[in-house]
Amino acid sequence: MNIEIENDFQQKIMTQSFPEPVTLATPADVQAWRAQWMAALSSWHSPYKALIDATNLTIAPSDEVKKALDVMVKFFNGFFLRKAAGFGFDAGKGHESLPFPMHPDLEAASEELGVRAAKKREPTDFRSTIQLQNHFQQHTIELNFADPVRIESKEQVAVLKSKLMNSLMQWHSKWNLLIDCANLDVAPEMKPELERIFKVLRGFFMKDVIGYSPRGRDKEQYPFETYLARHKAAAVIEGEGNLAADKADCNSRKA
Repeated sequence: MNIEIENDFQQKIMTQSFPEPVTLATPADVQAWRAQWMAALSSWHSPYKALIDATNLTIAPSDEVKKALDVMVKFFNGFFLRKAAGFGFDAGKGHESLPFPMHPDLEAASEELGVRAAKKREPTDFRSTIQLQNHFQQHTIELNFADPVRIESKEQVAVLKSKLMNSLMQWHSKWNLLIDCANLDVAPEMKPELERIFKVLRGFFMKDVIGYSPRGRDKEQYPFETYLARHKAAAVIEGEGNLAADKADCNSRKA
């Protein structure tokens, strides 16, 4: 079961959507949804609301499935879920069995939850390719891109800044930014724009920015230090003092 989950910590809203058609035909299917929802809660430490895009979701006409859905929502009510609402209502898909209010469109569901309606984004949208992982023990946010992207506009830079600032709602200590560059190209004219973002983030306790796996091995396109291997970049962040092989002076030898 493929579920896309995005957390907006500023609005305290979790948005869930099904990018591919999904049918809940058995309680086990409901359990699979519950497991992914539960995994997403590892990022939350406060009450939240859930906004469900049910456009690609079908509920089988089953009392057992309906009961499993009721139990699932009651379960999450005990884990700081304040309210849930969905949109994309279709009686032909059994949406009346969902144990939370369903609406025909995003705006109505957002109004039900009392939150500002977000724009519905296509999977190919730049924002949807941005992926962030919080490594709290290592004091690191790791940034990667699900698909190849080229940052070539101020609008893209603004989106990246917005998503990073949203993630910072979870942080209360100093941190480093580790960037996987395997899917990232940066236009030359955008390097100063990224540097401005990093300057702002340093005001929010960011210590350093380190990249790894430069796309096409072109390290010069990035406005931050970049290593060929992830473990080399992680070692620098962890302060182990490891010398990256790609930075060593291989022409000098001891006699």
